[in-house]
Amino acid sequence: MITEPILGWRLWHVRLHGGEYRLESFTWHHVSWPAGTRFEARCTLHGDLAPASGHECGIYAFRTRELAEELLRRYTGVRHRYGPGPEQPPPRLGRPVALGRVSLWGRVLERERGFRAQYAYPYDLFLIDGDAEIAAGLRRRYAVDVSLA
Repeated sequence: MITEPILGWRLWHVRLHGGEYRLESFTWHHVSWPAGTRFEARCTLHGDLAPASGHECGIYAFRTRELAEELLRRYTGVRHRYGPGPEQPPPRLGRPVALGRVSLWGRVLERERGFRAQYAYPYDLFLIDGDAEIAAGLRRRYAVDVSLA
């Protein structure tokens, strides 16, 4: 059991729900991340004992930013690095995406490219293909730093 958070990297879709922007899982559609409280792993086989060894349940995060960007490239063909520095403008993805660090704790299982965790909460975000209004909405909702990529 991990008591001090581990920082990993992940992606989220950013969607408008009831007038508020929310983070949604990048690979599990329509799974919204709660604001102001931890996101908890659940499994149909292991219930609240996720993540479990020998199974794929848990909240995923990559070890590095580059690995998270690699997932984004697989979905969009993007070859940019986001965040501070001289970058090309982000591509039009059709909807905003957040790339960011996530705090992981509780049961955390290490994998070759990252982690699977019991609990998670966004740590900071880079908003891709969004604007200042969306960034401000995410900042208010999740109480984390949000930068425009």
